[in-house]
Amino acid sequence: MRKDKVVLDYRRIPVPNKITFGRFVISKMKAKELFADPYVPYEEVESTVDKLEEYYLSSRDGSHTQIALMHQMKEEYDKVFRKLGEYVDRKANGDARFILSSGFNLVKQPKPRAKIELRVERGDISGTVKLKRAAVNKATAYIWQYSISEEAPTETSWVFGGCSAQATFEISGLTPQTKVWFRVAAVTREGMQAFTDPIMIVVL
Repeated sequence: MRKDKVVLDYRRIPVPNKITFGRFVISKMKAKELFADPYVPYEEVESTVDKLEEYYLSSRDGSHTQIALMHQMKEEYDKVFRKLGEYVDRKANGDARFILSSGFNLVKQPKPRAKIELRVERGDISGTVKLKRAAVNKATAYIWQYSISEEAPTETSWVFGGCSAQATFEISGLTPQTKVWFRVAAVTREGMQAFTDPIMIVVL
């Protein structure tokens, strides 16, 4: 019987997505006792993600030096997360549930991937963020929240961002160069659904 394995699909995604994916995997793995002793210490993994974000932001002015540093750190990131993937494979021993609980994806999913629930983009004006959620059937409203936090936010740190009838929303007046997390919950006739997984972006 063929065992499920981790797919290293993070290698093909843009740097901003790598940063979001990296923090998502770290938060999922650190929450599981099964993944308590990774091949690469979590402090080192977090530092790699932080440095990649730092070089990505500093490369946006077009500096060749900063762009080169970003690409070097991107290669280091891929090496670190390949080791994490190998560690998850060993610990999961072919069990898809454990692999998915780590935040990594499977080499071959039994079903097509679901659409990303929430997309976050920087707005045209500094301090502005555009949010878009996959529309929910028969939703009457969407509740948007945000949290300004270096780490994954706690339930008590969320702030009401607004309410909309559409699955899109824009939040302005945010402080540039801060890490802000976002999530949204749809409201239907049956009540308010669960919030989406939080997405973080550095506001510019």
